[in-house]
Amino acid sequence: MALYLSTGAFAETDLSALIAECSTLGCGLEFTANFPPAPDWPARITAAQQPAVPLLVHNYFPPPALPFVLNLAATEPAIRNASVGLARTAIDLSAAVGAPFYSVHSGFAMNLSADQLGRPEAQAALSADHLIDRGVALATFRESVTELARYAAARGLDLLLENNVVTPTQSAAGRAETLLLTHPHECRDFLNDLAAPNVGLLLDVAHARVAGTALGFDPAEFFTVCAEHLRALHLSDNDGQRDSNQPFTGDAWFAPALRDLRDCPMVIEVYRLDSTARAAQLATLRTLLA
Repeated sequence: MALYLSTGAFAETDLSALIAECSTLGCGLEFTANFPPAPDWPARITAAQQPAVPLLVHNYFPPPALPFVLNLAATEPAIRNASVGLARTAIDLSAAVGAPFYSVHSGFAMNLSADQLGRPEAQAALSADHLIDRGVALATFRESVTELARYAAARGLDLLLENNVVTPTQSAAGRAETLLLTHPHECRDFLNDLAAPNVGLLLDVAHARVAGTALGFDPAEFFTVCAEHLRALHLSDNDGQRDSNQPFTGDAWFAPALRDLRDCPMVIEVYRLDSTARAAQLATLRTLLA
């Protein structure tokens, strides 16, 4: 039973303090993009690492000095190359800290600026010249994932793809197709077609809930339709309208599925908690897994 806190759960950025707290709580730490850019992140992490605290690397980490939108489906060569390059760096860091995998967001069929990322209303209002043909985006995403899967396999790592979130706002604006891998059947079919043994699904249950509202499916389908590909979980909750990374309770919609997934690494991705709330979320999760 491997449990982690996302660095997003902390307002602090003192690496030693974060790792020390995780050691006290008996959990691991997943690095994500809430830290400032720094050229020496690998050395800083190695220096602060404690043997009892397992580490993971997720998506846009280490953050680059010049920000950009990581999109493995981008058709602009500069963005696609930068995205693959960052993922390669993250895979190398994952290997260096002894992580079993690197996880990355699925691509999207639109060109975004950094200030539009995570803003579904702005994305829904994008003009047509910002959109990418969905078939082209999927083909590009497949090429990127195939390349990174080989790179990860050569270093003894898995590569996990996170299901995307599409909101009711985006769906109502006719932009549901701009996000790749939002539906359980699409995730299953993509991974089946890819047929790469070291590529699996990181299921973000909060994304699943919002996408289910937007597209009209039961988010619990992910646990059955994608069962053979499910390798890790991101856990938080929301109102089904927007991915807000809120705390979850023992009555969360996904709670009944967790006990059968004890062997899956689980990351609490609830944002900006205080130390008491972080401990409480871990206690809730451990109760659900007991």
